[in-house]
Amino acid sequence: MERSKRVKGRVVLMKKGVLDFHDIKANVLDRVHELLGKGVSLQLISATTPDPGLRGKLGKVAHLERWVSTITSLTSATDTEFTVTFEWDESMGVPGAFIIRNNHHSQFYLKTVTIEDIPGHGPVNFVCNSWIYPAHRYAHDRVFFANKVTWSKRLLALLMSLLLLLSIHKNKKKKKK
Repeated sequence: MERSKRVKGRVVLMKKGVLDFHDIKANVLDRVHELLGKGVSLQLISATTPDPGLRGKLGKVAHLERWVSTITSLTSATDTEFTVTFEWDESMGVPGAFIIRNNHHSQFYLKTVTIEDIPGHGPVNFVCNSWIYPAHRYAHDRVFFANKVTWSKRLLALLMSLLLLLSIHKNKKKKKK
């Protein structure tokens, strides 16, 4: 029997409206998208446990919390910290990567993601330093990897297999439209 638990994460980013004073509408439009259920989602990928298709096991989708109620400065470029709560169970193993989808209207600059306390492992850090544009602008989902010095060949094969399948799935969706 799998023990399920909620694991907290911290996401540090800069919103576009903060970086471009003339584009404050980005902040307003992102809040509207958030209210319509089009938020920013993250999904963990296991570094240690494959799924039956020999890909890294995917966790459940989690969303950034309190986007609408988090006030950011309109005049200075400051980091904004959000929380995210992942459902984690023992079969998931240790996260080695995550998928992020920005369903907002505007891009943001993702700095870091930290999963606070994976039982038996401790925190997992992801240094991203990357612009995350709205999902419709990408042919593939954005994937970031944990800061770890070495990766096993098996993990790399699992993640490459997963990325290929995600790419094929997204291309099929585009062709249907």
